Amino acid sequence: MADVDKLVTQVSSMFLERPEIPDQERLRKIVKAIADALEMSGESAFTNAELDAAVAAIQIRHTTSMGLGSLFEAEDYKPWLDDKRAAIDFYYWGRYHRHLKDHFPVQVVSGLGTITDKILDHLEDPQKEGAWERKGLVVGYVQSGKTANYIGLIAKSADAGYKVIVVLGGLLNSLRNQTQARVDTDLAGWCTRLKKPVGVAKYDHTRRPITFTTSIEDFKKATASRVALGLEALNEPVLLVLKKNVTTLKNLREWLSNNNKHNLKDFPLLLIDDEADHASINTRNADQDPTAINKGIRELLKMFPRSAYVGYTATPFANIFIDPDTENEMTSGELYKDLFPRDFIFSLDPPSNYVGAAQVFVDEAQSRRFLRPIDDNEDFLPVKHKKDQEPLLPPSLKNAIDCFLLAKTIRELRGHTGRHHSMMINVSRFTDVQEKLKALVTVFVSERQDAVKNYAGLPTVSALRNTALKDLHQVWEREYSDAGFSWEEVQGKLNKAVAPVKVISVNVRSTERLDYDEFPDGRSLITIGGLGLSRGLTLEGLSVSYFLRNSQMYDTLLQMGRWFGYRDGYADLCRVFMPDYAASWYSHISESVEELRCEFREMERLDLSPTDFGLKVRRHPAALMVTARNKRGSAQTWVKEIDLEGRFAETSRLINNDAVFKDNASTLERAVAEAEKHDKSKKTGLGWFWKDVPITVLAGVVENFKNAPDCLLTTKAPLTEYIDWLKTKKGVTTCDVLLRSLKEGTPSVLCVGLDVNPVNRLLENMSLDGKTLTFIKRHITSRGDEAAGIPAADVARINKGYVGKNVPDTEYRRYKSIHGYPPLLILVFASISASEKAGQGKKRTALGESRIVPAYGISFPGDPGGRRQAEKTVSYEVNATWQRQFNEWAVYETAEDETEDDE
Repeated sequence: MADVDKLVTQVSSMFLERPEIPDQERLRKIVKAIADALEMSGESAFTNAELDAAVAAIQIRHTTSMGLGSLFEAEDYKPWLDDKRAAIDFYYWGRYHRHLKDHFPVQVVSGLGTITDKILDHLEDPQKEGAWERKGLVVGYVQSGKTANYIGLIAKSADAGYKVIVVLGGLLNSLRNQTQARVDTDLAGWCTRLKKPVGVAKYDHTRRPITFTTSIEDFKKATASRVALGLEALNEPVLLVLKKNVTTLKNLREWLSNNNKHNLKDFPLLLIDDEADHASINTRNADQDPTAINKGIRELLKMFPRSAYVGYTATPFANIFIDPDTENEMTSGELYKDLFPRDFIFSLDPPSNYVGAAQVFVDEAQSRRFLRPIDDNEDFLPVKHKKDQEPLLPPSLKNAIDCFLLAKTIRELRGHTGRHHSMMINVSRFTDVQEKLKALVTVFVSERQDAVKNYAGLPTVSALRNTALKDLHQVWEREYSDAGFSWEEVQGKLNKAVAPVKVISVNVRSTERLDYDEFPDGRSLITIGGLGLSRGLTLEGLSVSYFLRNSQMYDTLLQMGRWFGYRDGYADLCRVFMPDYAASWYSHISESVEELRCEFREMERLDLSPTDFGLKVRRHPAALMVTARNKRGSAQTWVKEIDLEGRFAETSRLINNDAVFKDNASTLERAVAEAEKHDKSKKTGLGWFWKDVPITVLAGVVENFKNAPDCLLTTKAPLTEYIDWLKTKKGVTTCDVLLRSLKEGTPSVLCVGLDVNPVNRLLENMSLDGKTLTFIKRHITSRGDEAAGIPAADVARINKGYVGKNVPDTEYRRYKSIHGYPPLLILVFASISASEKAGQGKKRTALGESRIVPAYGISFPGDPGGRRQAEKTVSYEVNATWQRQFNEWAVYETAEDETEDDE
């Protein structure tokens, strides 16, 4: 069997220092030359398909890119790593870095090095004296490489001087064992089960961490106590991979206490919490003791005066719902801070070859390739069933198994020999049902294997007289006839490909291990499970998934998506079988997660900290919950309908930052310049006016304006969605634009050649060092501004009905709706003043000689009181910070028409 991986590694090493690799024709010649040399040295001959696979793998390795993510930190962050770098011996990182270069794309390795530097720098310098603690969160994607990231962080932390490193590897033994095996190979270079060098040891094996856990045994106090050593006697860092278990955490604390009573202050702790949203979250009320695992983690951190906690997760919903101000009284009478990532949140970007929810469920072309509906299960295996259910195999499941057998066969034809191949079946949370289903699947697979063995070697016409071969042929025609190989080629490879396939279950009762390390020539598995397949576990070479569950929680559904990840060279063969309603859930979840990541990027762009920023996660309008109710902590469902028809959205609060003001002014100027291209500006009593400007000008302002995070109606995602809805569903392709300018006064702003006399605005609760400016009564515009574009005679007629009264701007929106007007974008430059109570009145204090700030508002035509049911709404779940910021929402609503008059 030819070693394609060895060929790829040898050729790739030739291009490590080059900015680009040769074109495909030249690369194919180089690959062939190296392959010939390997054959002369005793390697097996390479087939054309294997050479093609090598070329494709080399191209992926050298063309895959990865962004550096987004990071936002606490205000007290002080960099330290660059100053200490020269004094650090990066032994562990050096080995791991060499290991990465042999297995990961070049740019991904470079990016991972940069990112782990950033994360380490946001922890504390382990050499720093005195007590300190840091808490952060790293958000990746499901199956995207979070483990590779935190192993890199551990390696650098050990080199920098962290003495005790604890990895919490999930709730299940299978996941903890898999995590330990990965740490053994990639970091320690020592197999804790077989007691021999592995992985990075091939580069250097002179040092390794001290560990009291193995890939088959969690931490046991008795085992550790037999060593009879305190931490001070150990020359290398202590590395422990633990299951999230109350007893295990207690045993570790007791061992640390008994063996290191006086000197834990000398040993900085790094605690990596993998799947940090799972079990680590305190699900009790603030006036109660925390849950046991949450409490155990906090007590472990408290034992070390110098500690750093970093949570890793792909589903951070529960983590961001931790109230950053909540501290719980423990039984000891001490206050313990919760695990809110107050010091930093790092949102990772996936490499460009990552296959995630957006590709599977949002991209229509790819969705058609990946997804297959399940609509035949209810008579065989209902979605809702009890633990004594007697399952049968739905035709769709048999079809999915045939897809897996064929996908494996085609992969081997492509040269993917010596690789792992997996299929996942996740249809029940009950172990009994899983075991019954395993027996049925085993019988079905055995029948397929027997039929292939007996008939696949016959001529095609004769072979297809067999029912099983005929079924496989029909699936090939339907699914894989365009995969590059004829049926005759597939049939000729079937027996070799199908024979090794084994069916196993992954649950607490199973005696079978989901272990790939003992199978260097590849393992072929159909795995059946529930919880065991839903969190963190990696199914190597997963190509077909059969998913039949009814969870309604974002995090649970995403974690069940083991089909996300890297499918280099066989993504076109992958299939995901699920009901249509589940696919629609995933589509919405994907969009919500991306919106959350946009919020992360916005936080970084605005230089705000995790505690400052009120995160919000869009809530499914019908069926889904963001996370389990008991994980939501301080989060409450915000049921306010954001229905923008007939409403006015404005930047009632601004970020108080001169650089932000400058950027936002540029955004307004670009909008004016674009408007001027499409319509000559007209000077009106309200300012400069443009009619029928492309709605993209409006969308551009929303997209690029740096919005205050607590300014609800100008929150970017729902506003952008509403504008897009107007364009695609309502056919609204234009907008009107008003650059507001007072009639009197000396112009003090020049906007794209237009003189502008700024409006005057009063601020409330203003302090010069505050992060946010809030306009009085939450308004930036004035009464009557929304009349812009309406003929003067019609304005007079509308106003006539309000003699002696203020004319509400809702009348102008109603008029514009009736007469088919588009939305109105109002651009504002405001001269601001602070307010202070002075007797019964208010006095204004100027904020500098020419403190002028940019803002905007959007008037959407419509009659807000004209219908009962909103046609378009978006709702949010919010955390405690966001709730506190919006205690004044009622004032905002009732004050809609109590606008600030211009002076």
